Amino acid sequence: MLNKVLDSKKKKIVFYISLSLAVLILALLCARSFRRVQYQVRVASVIYDKYISGKSFAKLPFTFVRESDTSSTKVHFFGRIPVTAATITYEKNIPLVTEPCRVDCTVYPLSSSYILPTVDADFSKMGTKDDSVFSPKLSVGFSTDGTVKSNTRALPVDGVYAGQEGYALNVTRSAVCTVYVEKIKAALTSWCESYLNNVNRACRDELLDKADTVDEHTLQQTQGTGSSVQGTSGTTKGTVFVSSVGDIMVARGTQDILLNDKDGLKKVFTSTLPVLQNNDIAIGNLEGVVTSSSKNAIKTYTFKFNKKVLPVLQKAGFTYLMQTNNHSYDYGEEGFKDSLNAFKEYNVPSSGVGHNIEEAKKFYHTEINGQKFAIISCGAYPVENSGFNGKKTATATQTRAGILWLTDEVYDLVRKEKADGNFVIVNVHGGEEYHFEPNKTQVSSYRKLCDSGADVVFGSHPHVLQKNEWYKNSLIVYSQGNFLFNGMQGMNGATESEIVRLGVLNGRIAYCEVYPAKLGSTSVSLK
Repeated sequence: MLNKVLDSKKKKIVFYISLSLAVLILALLCARSFRRVQYQVRVASVIYDKYISGKSFAKLPFTFVRESDTSSTKVHFFGRIPVTAATITYEKNIPLVTEPCRVDCTVYPLSSSYILPTVDADFSKMGTKDDSVFSPKLSVGFSTDGTVKSNTRALPVDGVYAGQEGYALNVTRSAVCTVYVEKIKAALTSWCESYLNNVNRACRDELLDKADTVDEHTLQQTQGTGSSVQGTSGTTKGTVFVSSVGDIMVARGTQDILLNDKDGLKKVFTSTLPVLQNNDIAIGNLEGVVTSSSKNAIKTYTFKFNKKVLPVLQKAGFTYLMQTNNHSYDYGEEGFKDSLNAFKEYNVPSSGVGHNIEEAKKFYHTEINGQKFAIISCGAYPVENSGFNGKKTATATQTRAGILWLTDEVYDLVRKEKADGNFVIVNVHGGEEYHFEPNKTQVSSYRKLCDSGADVVFGSHPHVLQKNEWYKNSLIVYSQGNFLFNGMQGMNGATESEIVRLGVLNGRIAYCEVYPAKLGSTSVSLK
């Protein structure tokens, strides 16, 4: 009897315990069923680390989760239910080899760069059959360091240059936002507009690209086109075009055509005009003085021009005219000052000249497409047969107006300009007239300018063409001959000239084009 009673009590205890456990489990399940949802936006690691890591966004109706973070998928029994409400992925888009986003997504560009087809910049091949993209001897390569390599040059794609509208080989790095839960769309869009689509992009200048190289698959797809993959920090700036021509002397009838003939510009510059006018910076060496003075110096040749020719030369495309040549003092200091005043009157940029040495040491500065340029001109020509010594007579001093002479101080000035982040252009009037090879002084001094920071040195004075050479990362054009200089017919090589046109990208020479030209009696044309 006692055993029956004990068994009955045990059964009741077990029953009540079981019932309690069942109620508890039911209560837990009920409590769990009322858990709140935690909306998550899964973000590509490279974007998460830049924009989200270490920052607080407590007021947002979702949380950001790094794409590679697997711990976020673990669900605690009473924790919130994680729901992937959106994704922000990182994409590189090359129009020719990748498809654009085709789902319901929003693309926020973060940075951009260009693929550049590049070839050997051998000046001896320019304009020959071996310079054609159809030549089997043409070797097309690529670089991944953000600029074209030394002794190479980029090629336009279907006549379009990097940075111009319609360039086919852009690489765009973007954040692609795809929303799956409509409830968080407005808040996420607002966040993306604030952080990924900010008009002021200075904060992302070092975004993503230092360690971001093109993957093997992309290289295989682009290598066949001869592409050069360019990785850069931030958004790549567009190409800035700089051109230079040889000596310009518009007396002996040329000036009359420019000033008095309604079609004078076309008659004088003929087929060179489209090349000259298609630049951001176009440099010419004006061999003479802009003055009405009649007090010419005792020299073999003296040249002077009407000041009204200056705006005509600007219409031809010239944005900078060099004055530091052996004809700048053809009418003494008075004529030189007249030139300074005329250049100022018509707002014609120049440098290396001034009313005193301090003015003469100032560079001409300009900024185009976010790229800074510093241009200086100087004299380095020998004593003339007439005895005219430009270094002694025409050089600016504390009390005399004149030109800047190439001395050791110029190298220091160039170093400073380069240290300030400029693309540095130095124009030098030096060398020996009618010599087809640069002399030792030219070679050593021009190379020293490059060692000091000059990106390009344009030479003038020999009146005939001399070689062009790549020196380290810089270009030296020793002499471009006579571009527009009436009276040179019959002199060996004196009617041969060239226009050198450079495309500057990210502070380096990317494109280099040479257009041979031929001097006529009062005109110049492309060969």
